[in-house]
Amino acid sequence: MSKYASMVIEGDSMEPTYNAGDWLMGRWADYRLTGMRRIKVGDVVVIERDEQPGIFYVKRVSETRFTEEHLPSIYLLSDNPSGTDSRQWGWLPITSVRAKIEFRMKRAR
Repeated sequence: MSKYASMVIEGDSMEPTYNAGDWLMGRWADYRLTGMRRIKVGDVVVIERDEQPGIFYVKRVSETRFTEEHLPSIYLLSDNPSGTDSRQWGWLPITSVRAKIEFRMKRAR
């Protein structure tokens, strides 16, 4: 079961697409079982890394693949090249995805 929730962008890693203070609407769901059917290259997702529980990042899916264990993995990039993303973290399991961004509700002023 999925639910919708809003979030506010902090920082500049997704500029120029999203700016600090923008309000986004995301579909929160358990993507472990349906992840690769719902998540595709180009989607913007909210992730939570195992190494940083409780901290959420908004990133764009750049690549997807299946590991030798047949588990889906994603490679994430910031829209701003100076952002922190899979260039530092490496590939992440699909279980890192907490939400898929559906649209911007309000642009920052």
